[in-house]
Amino acid sequence: MGKAFQVGIYSSDKIIYEGKVLSLVVPAESGYLGVLALHAPLIARLKSGVIRFKDNSGKVETVNLEQRGYMEVLQNRATILLDSAV
Repeated sequence: MGKAFQVGIYSSDKIIYEGKVLSLVVPAESGYLGVLALHAPLIARLKSGVIRFKDNSGKVETVNLEQRGYMEVLQNRATILLDSAV
C-alpha cells in the first residue's frame, strides 16, 4: 500500500472526518484536484461537488459538498474548511 497522510474535514459546527488516507480528490474551482502523501504545499478554493478519499484500509469514502470552502495542504496534512454544515 501507498503512504498515508492526515486529512481533516471541518464545518463550522462539526468534524466531518479526521483520519489517515491514501489519496484525496476534491472539487477545486479550476477542476478536480488530487492529493497524495508528501504533496507540495497548496491552498485551493473548493466549490460544490464530491470529495473522495481512500482510507488507510483501502475503502473509498465520499462526502457530498454542497457549499464552498478551502483546502490547505501542508506538512503531509490536508485540512478542509467548509463554509457551513454538510
